[in-house]
Amino acid sequence: MITLAHSKLLTLSDTIAVVEGEAVSLSPETKRLLLERRAQIVRSLTESNRPAYGFNRGFGHNVDRAVAPQELAELQRNFMRSHASGVGPPASRAVVRATMLLRAQSLTRGHSGIRPEVVEALLAFLNHGITPVVPEFGSVGASGDLAPLSHIGLALLGEGECFVKDEAAPIPTAQALARYGLKPLVLEMKEGLALSNGLQFSTACGVIACQQLRDLLKTEALATALTAQVMLASDAPFSADLHELRPHRGAKKVAGWIWDAMQESPLRNVHRDYAVDAEVQDPYNLRCAPQILGACYDLIEEAAETLTTEINSATDNPLLLSDEHGEYSRVVSGGHFHGMPVAVKLYNLIQAATIMASLINARCSRYIDGARNKGLGNDLIWPDLSAAERSISSGMMIPEYVSAALANALVGLSSPSHLFSISTNAGQEDHVSMSAGIAVRLKDVIARLSEVIAIELAYATQAAAIRRHVKAIPSKHSPEAQRDVDKAVSKLVSLVKKKVGNPKFTPQVEIKLQFNVPEEYVRLSPVSERLISRIGEIFPPVKEDRVFSLELRRLAEMVVSGDLVREATKLLRSLEDA
Repeated sequence: MITLAHSKLLTLSDTIAVVEGEAVSLSPETKRLLLERRAQIVRSLTESNRPAYGFNRGFGHNVDRAVAPQELAELQRNFMRSHASGVGPPASRAVVRATMLLRAQSLTRGHSGIRPEVVEALLAFLNHGITPVVPEFGSVGASGDLAPLSHIGLALLGEGECFVKDEAAPIPTAQALARYGLKPLVLEMKEGLALSNGLQFSTACGVIACQQLRDLLKTEALATALTAQVMLASDAPFSADLHELRPHRGAKKVAGWIWDAMQESPLRNVHRDYAVDAEVQDPYNLRCAPQILGACYDLIEEAAETLTTEINSATDNPLLLSDEHGEYSRVVSGGHFHGMPVAVKLYNLIQAATIMASLINARCSRYIDGARNKGLGNDLIWPDLSAAERSISSGMMIPEYVSAALANALVGLSSPSHLFSISTNAGQEDHVSMSAGIAVRLKDVIARLSEVIAIELAYATQAAAIRRHVKAIPSKHSPEAQRDVDKAVSKLVSLVKKKVGNPKFTPQVEIKLQFNVPEEYVRLSPVSERLISRIGEIFPPVKEDRVFSLELRRLAEMVVSGDLVREATKLLRSLEDA
C-alpha cells in the first residue's frame, strides 16, 4: 500500500508500482488538512464576496462573469463535459493510471482548495482497476493537460467510458461504478478546474518512458560489452582511471557498466597482447561508447529529476496561499500549469533514444561488412557454407537495413514541438508548451529503440556463435620473415601473370595471418555468456536463411521488459544503481 500525504514525496518507482497494481490510500492527516483548508477558503469567499477565478467566476472568456452560488456545481460539471474534447486513439492504461495517481498527489499538496472526496474518488478508480478512456490528442500543455485530464474528471462524474481491469473493451463508466458499488462524484466550487488544471498526462508519459529508458540504456551498455568482445575490441576505453580525467557523471557510470560486463572474458584476454592481432585502437562506435551513452544517461537522469519535482508539485490555477492569519484564503493566479519545464526534459528522452539508435546503426553497419568485422565474413553468413550455398544466401544482411530505418524513424520522432508554440484561447494563452505532443510520441520512441537494440543483440549473438565455431581471429601482425614472404609473393604474382595472359589485368596477392584460439578461450565473460544464452532462446545461430521478423519482435519485447537487465544484475551489482 502506497499512502499519499501532504508531507510525503512520491517517487518515480512509487508511480510505476501503482501503475502495475499497487493499492494506494490517502493519509488521515492529509484528509483533515484538505477539509480544514477547504473550509477556510469557502468561509473567506462567502464572507467577503470577492471575485476569485475558478471559485465563483467563469472560465476562459467568461472569467469576468460572476456565477451564482446555486450554479457553481453546474459550472464545474459543464467544465468537465466541454473540456473532454480529446481525439485520437485511447492512451495506454498505464499512462492513464499514472495520470490519475499524479493528479491525486498534486491535490494532496493542500493548495488547490478541494475536498478530500476528490482525491479519494481518483484513488477508488485506481484501486478497483477502473481506467477512463482518455484520447491521446488535445492538450497543448499550457493550462495543464486540459483535455486528457477532463476525460478523467468526466469519468469521476460517472460519464464517458472506462476500461475495467484487463477487459479488452471499454464499458460505460456508470456500469463500471455500479459493478463496484461506487457513486459518481458531485463536484463543488473549483473542483472541476482543480482536476483538469495540471500537467499530469504529459508527466505520466514521461515517468513511464523515463523508467523504461533507464533499463534500455543499461541493456545497450550490456550490448556494447557483447559487441566489444565479439568485435575483438579493447576494454581499456572503459577503465575507471581513464574516466577520472574527464569525470562526467554519465560517462563514468556507463563506462563502469561496460567494464564490469567485459571482465573475465577469455576471448578478450586472448588478444590482450598487441602481438596477437596488432590492433592499435577501435572505431568510435566502441571506443567512444561511454561518452555517447554517458550523455544519454545524463539526459535521462536530468529528466528524472525534473519529473520527480513535477509529480510532487501543486500545479493547478489558482492556488491557495496562507494569509496574515495563517489561513489558506489567498487566491493567487499563476502559471504552475505551464508545461515547458517538463517539455524540455521529455525532449531529452527522445534525444537520448535517437543518439542510442544512431550509435547502434553504426555498429550494425560494421557487423555485416566483411572488410571491417575482423573475420566474421560478409553479412555474418555461416562459415561452413559452400561457395554455391553462399552465392544464394543473404545471411543477416537485411537487419542492418532495418536498423537504419529505425534510426531514421527516431529522427522523425524528434521534432522539437516545444519550440513551436501556437496561441490559444483567443490570445490569452499566447505561449504554450506542446508538452503532450512530445509525451505521446514517447511510446513509439521506446518501441523503436527496443527494436534497434534487439537487432544489435541478434548480431552479437550470431557473431559469438561464429567466433566459437571458427576458433580463430585475424591478425595484422607482419610475419617475422617478411623478406622471404615478399620474395615468394613476387614469384607467385609472376606465375599468375603468365597464366592470365592479359596485360590489362594485374594479379594482387596478399598474405594474411590468423591467430588460432584454443577452444577454452572462445568464450565471453560470464555475464555475457548468460545473456547470449537467453538471447539464443529466441534468436538461435543463423546457419541458413530464415525469416527474422517474429524473432526480432520477440527479442524487442524481452528488451523492453527489462528481463536482460534483471538477468545481468544477478552477476553485476553495479547495474542496480540508476
